[in-house]
Amino acid sequence: MSNPPYPINNAPPPYLPDPNAQNPYGQQNFPYPPSPYGNQQAPMGPSAPYPPQTNLPYGMPPYSQQQQQPGYPNAYPPQGPYQNTPQTSLYPYGNNPSPMGPPPPYLSNEERGLSQGGAGSAYGGSEGFLWSLQDKHQFLEVRGDGTEIYYSGRDHQVVENDELGPIVRADRPIPRQGQFYFEVSIVDTGENNEIAVGICTRSAPLDQFPGWVPSSFGYHGDDGNIFCESQDATYLPEKPFKSGYPIGVLLDFNARTLTFSRKKKDVQTVELQDHHMNQDFYPCVGISSPGAVVCLTVPISSGGSSPVSPQQGYQPSPYPGNYPPPQQPYQQSPVSEAPPSHGGLLSNCRGNKKALLIGINYFGQGGELRGCINDVNNIKSLVQSRGFSDDPSHMVILTDDQRDPRFQPTRENIIEGMLWLVSEAQPNDSLFFHYSGHGSQKMDQDSDEVDGSDETIVPLDYKSAGDIVDDEMNALLVQQLPRGARLTAIFDSCHSATALDLPFIYDCNGQPKQQKYSRKTAGMDLLQSGLSLKGGNMFDKLSGAKKAYSTLSALANEGKAQDITAQTRSTQADAIMFSGCKDYQTSADTNVSGYGATGAASYAFIDAVRTGENLTFTELLAKMRDTLNGEYEQKIQMSTGFPTDMNIPFIF
Repeated sequence: MSNPPYPINNAPPPYLPDPNAQNPYGQQNFPYPPSPYGNQQAPMGPSAPYPPQTNLPYGMPPYSQQQQQPGYPNAYPPQGPYQNTPQTSLYPYGNNPSPMGPPPPYLSNEERGLSQGGAGSAYGGSEGFLWSLQDKHQFLEVRGDGTEIYYSGRDHQVVENDELGPIVRADRPIPRQGQFYFEVSIVDTGENNEIAVGICTRSAPLDQFPGWVPSSFGYHGDDGNIFCESQDATYLPEKPFKSGYPIGVLLDFNARTLTFSRKKKDVQTVELQDHHMNQDFYPCVGISSPGAVVCLTVPISSGGSSPVSPQQGYQPSPYPGNYPPPQQPYQQSPVSEAPPSHGGLLSNCRGNKKALLIGINYFGQGGELRGCINDVNNIKSLVQSRGFSDDPSHMVILTDDQRDPRFQPTRENIIEGMLWLVSEAQPNDSLFFHYSGHGSQKMDQDSDEVDGSDETIVPLDYKSAGDIVDDEMNALLVQQLPRGARLTAIFDSCHSATALDLPFIYDCNGQPKQQKYSRKTAGMDLLQSGLSLKGGNMFDKLSGAKKAYSTLSALANEGKAQDITAQTRSTQADAIMFSGCKDYQTSADTNVSGYGATGAASYAFIDAVRTGENLTFTELLAKMRDTLNGEYEQKIQMSTGFPTDMNIPFIF
């Protein structure tokens, strides 16, 4: 934290350490109770019913591995296979049959044998698909046990300004054989009719309507036109959607055609190319019309298992809202491609709960703080309301107002506390770490920092024992965790964005971003170095030259540092961190009415969790930032140990 404008308190701590204090656990000089299991691994028991899994924790990897399709964008002649003329007959090229023959005439659902899962059903039996809870844009909601898509108008100004087309994909791909037909009902067109129905591959971004990008095709309801891998309409039937209309899509692998229909009548047939036939397409719907609702009608999954193995790890939240309750009759499926190398597993946080809370006011030292111990007390109250117990086997508190030296936040005690926190952790456990105190930086020694500096926390005895470096904390708290165990870490300290060196950082929309050296900070450093070189004395010039070299080296090392962090600091455990500020910023020690002295980030976290209902991780980050916006320069950061969908409920 940054130093507040208070006079330094030179008085001794309020309680002097008691040298005769006895260890209630009969161990060495630290306050951690012995394991009830001795040297045996703790059994999982009924509180952690989910054994470790070997497949993906959720349906969609944030970074698609799919290659751009062959031949795009120059595979077609100037007039394409998609003529820019409306279809006026059975054939897409006017009155002449296409080389592949006429598209199949429109058949009723019963004749196709699709709606009731007959012989023609693409999924066989009575199975169909549902809309994915994970493979969707965060602005859209999936409701009705996976059959209904709704857009509330959330951040509509952003959608309009950035020309976004948020989509939801199905929870499984279309089998590449025979005919596949699906149909949706336009329950409500919303304010502006901006709805698109079509198909796309997993490589299609979640913020672009079907038909706007390669390997996607869409029928758009606002203008009633067909888009094929282009931002411009390819066919112009001009048959818009209206509330109550059924919209159908028929993908025929035998004829290599895609047919869109409205009100049970064909609107347009599109001929596909060879490379399209080798791709996995997904039904998809895009909505940017506030208030619009689209409901899947054919074919709906009856609750049978997906063609690929079901989702593991993250279980549906017990909370109501955008995510169905645990008794939902279906599961999401991971991608059919080979799993990414990170192999992370989300925790359901229903196992054992432990917390390590650290607050240091630095009584009697330079840079004394006022709110850190109060932060610990407030965080303790919050986590207790979420099922954490304050008995010594489940919660350890280190603050510098305690008389017992074992509970003083010294370097040794903090490290012992970290080891205690992760000891005997199991999948689906929930571990909570909170630190409120000073943060600092030191020269990076292993080239894993994009700014050339390691981030540190400052123990009570830092003058004699030294800081604790982010590399150490990653090794102690993150790398020790088993796959599927949750660590929720809150760092309310200066220079804390990468305090745990978690490699995957997210923006305010929950989208992953690369960690970069602040160009603003680099520019200011180089400017200051230049001034020192120009007008300073010999020592100023030497210092300026050293600073300039360090800054330029950091900029040159940026890409290498990103790779090292991703390769050496990632984890298969469910590690999530909220930090008080960016690495080059300070985190404020302040005073808030009703809270008293407090760290700004701790207050923002507590307030957001207490007042928000069923928040996603992204919503929690946005709410914390909104709390501080306008009063503090610091910007709260969010990072994880493996690529994670941040639009799932925040639980701990």
